Amino acid sequence: MAKSTPAHNEYINDWMDKIKQGLDFRKKYSTRQRWSDYRKMYRGQWDLGIVPVNKVFSYGRAMVPRVYFRAPRVCVTAMQPELVWHAKVVEAIDNLLIKQALLKTTLKMSTLDSYLCGVGPIKLGYDSEFGYLPEQAVTDDGETATQINTEEGNRIEYNEGIRPGTPWALRVRPEDIVVPWGSTDASSLPWIAHYVLRPLDDVMHDQKYKIKEELKGTRTPSMDDEPRTIYRPRAERDKSLPFAELWEVRNLKEHKIEVFCENQVIMSSDDLLQIDGLPWEFLMFNPDPEYFWAIPDVSMLEPQQKELNDTRTQASRHRAIALLKFLYRRGTIKEEELTKFLSGIVGPAVAVEQEAENIANAIVTLQPHIPPDLRAEALGILSDMRETLGFSQNQEGAFSPYHGKTATETMTVEQGFEVRVDERKDLVADLLVRIVRKWNQMIFRLWTQEKVVRIVSPQGEPFWINYTGDQLRGDYLLTIDPDSGMPVSKGLKYQMGKELMELFGGDMLIDQIGLRQVVLENYDAVDPRVSRLLSATPGMSPMAIAAARQPTPMQGGGGKGAGGGRQGSSPEKPMDLTAFKTKMQGGTK
Repeated sequence: MAKSTPAHNEYINDWMDKIKQGLDFRKKYSTRQRWSDYRKMYRGQWDLGIVPVNKVFSYGRAMVPRVYFRAPRVCVTAMQPELVWHAKVVEAIDNLLIKQALLKTTLKMSTLDSYLCGVGPIKLGYDSEFGYLPEQAVTDDGETATQINTEEGNRIEYNEGIRPGTPWALRVRPEDIVVPWGSTDASSLPWIAHYVLRPLDDVMHDQKYKIKEELKGTRTPSMDDEPRTIYRPRAERDKSLPFAELWEVRNLKEHKIEVFCENQVIMSSDDLLQIDGLPWEFLMFNPDPEYFWAIPDVSMLEPQQKELNDTRTQASRHRAIALLKFLYRRGTIKEEELTKFLSGIVGPAVAVEQEAENIANAIVTLQPHIPPDLRAEALGILSDMRETLGFSQNQEGAFSPYHGKTATETMTVEQGFEVRVDERKDLVADLLVRIVRKWNQMIFRLWTQEKVVRIVSPQGEPFWINYTGDQLRGDYLLTIDPDSGMPVSKGLKYQMGKELMELFGGDMLIDQIGLRQVVLENYDAVDPRVSRLLSATPGMSPMAIAAARQPTPMQGGGGKGAGGGRQGSSPEKPMDLTAFKTKMQGGTK
């Protein structure tokens, strides 16, 4: 194998120095040293003897569901009149990718990272988890050279949210990213380095890497400021398994992606994914006014959390001491008589020895008390923690134990809370829009072969459209309606079907057969036969079909009718995008 040159080594050393400076920057201006402790608090891992009241966990679990989107969807609007129908196709593609790439899970984990560490990094990519190269794109069998060990046929990539030839977005641990010293915000990074720990065997069989000298596999126990005896979770279980430590650098200045491993540059290529900046996004709820590394919510809660634990622990110890106790004079009561005294028998006769000068001095009762100030102290600490995050007891899912509040007080508290939560939800919505916008740029550039997607026209007709990325290229406005993130349940479908029937039953402009089919399909979970009550009747006369399709209030429906099966095109015979646009504009094919 070829040996490294001095210039080559100098180039690598220069980048390692930059990364070291970035590590020092993070150590000095972030709460990196405390992230492990914050995660332990969230998990409920406390020192022995501590009686915790884990508000770090409860506040986190109350906040995360309120700010991420449980059923994320985007609405695409064309910025040019000629792209109106293209926007329909782009919207269908985007919402399908959101589900396939498991973006909901990514947003949820990034939200938790931002709560615990201040920064929730999300890495964007295409086709392969560890760098995209056009020459290793999707093959005829649907796999890629980057995901399969071509020698043995085994997988070397394992993330189910990454599919061949499609964009993806993954949550990355905050401690695995390094930015240049002095970085102020995510929108002005000249480069970003990502620490990747991969099994050595997978690295050796990954064809995108050009390995000049055989890799040995390094096992640095930890990064920068962690104790040197702690291994990464994945590498901790089997310390004999060889892993390779990679630094993947995205260089915006030179528009390159480079991977460093064991004093080698094992990958160096033009970065086709640097579209509208670096293929990275970040969620930060509490930005720092000067530095890139944001402020975790938990760092604000930590002092009160410790005080609350101490208060509850002290109350527990006081309660243990305050149990009913007795003092007795030795020799005044025999052992068997003392046993009768301490038994649960009602009215036992306990004999006292004659040596006792005074029976009252034979046994003395002690009844200590629990300091009442401890509870007041705990309530004060809880109030401070709620003020820090803007939560009230009602927002935590509990009723206030105090007097009933007026409607004005309740509305004022709720409005203040919603402002703070809506700000965080708006940040998550902006993050989702930025991710999808970069996905679209990847699609426009990299989807050169025809693909097919299903959309529905304004008239309710399903169309299967074939297209290429270049045909969809254009400017689009992406928006998210926060209320549209509501998950669709069986109960909601039933309610919507019932309301549709009440609104449009008997309407001459509405397909009554299709309307009834929508309502009956909601009963499939109870009895599948219900949805088949509308059956087609061969030989049915046009007049009868017309009567069934548009019944009067005194008539019922029957038969599927043509409306239930209307279809603009099929998966077997998809319509060209240009033909679909012409049809929707009122022209002919």
